[in-house]
Amino acid sequence: MAASGDPRAAPTRDIESDVVLLLQACSAALGERVLEDVRAACGTEVRYGDGYVFQHLQAGACSITELARRLGVTQQAASKQVDDLERRGLARRAPHPSDRRTRLVELTPLGRRAIEAGRESRRAIAAEVESLLGARRAGTLRRALLEVSDRFDAVDRMARRELRPESAR
Repeated sequence: MAASGDPRAAPTRDIESDVVLLLQACSAALGERVLEDVRAACGTEVRYGDGYVFQHLQAGACSITELARRLGVTQQAASKQVDDLERRGLARRAPHPSDRRTRLVELTPLGRRAIEAGRESRRAIAAEVESLLGARRAGTLRRALLEVSDRFDAVDRMARRELRPESAR
């Protein structure tokens, strides 16, 4: 918390008393930490928004048409995203096994490593939170967040791949 003579004190108090801003601040800081960890493991070519595309490719390759449908964007927008991922070595296009007109988009080993690095980072952060709060309070926090999630359908919407970073909207 900022000192009372600090000009940042009032905005800090505003954030501390506003549950939405507090959750957003924690989410942003933790997302930044995960991205730093992924970049440390995979290089600085990985971007925050890549994770949204990765979640649609991790189960297997798909066509640009299917990826666009899953992302809720045009085929042109999906193709541009794939071009960008290809340039950075995170995805590639491969021939469809039964349709020579179609190319499938798949993650490269580096793209799969980025997914695993993100998972490792989130596990490490969870352990850090438990170390900070203790097992009981960390469990209470998780249960409280799940209750909030239930009210706003957050976990289910994330599982359905409906929540996306601001830049992907």
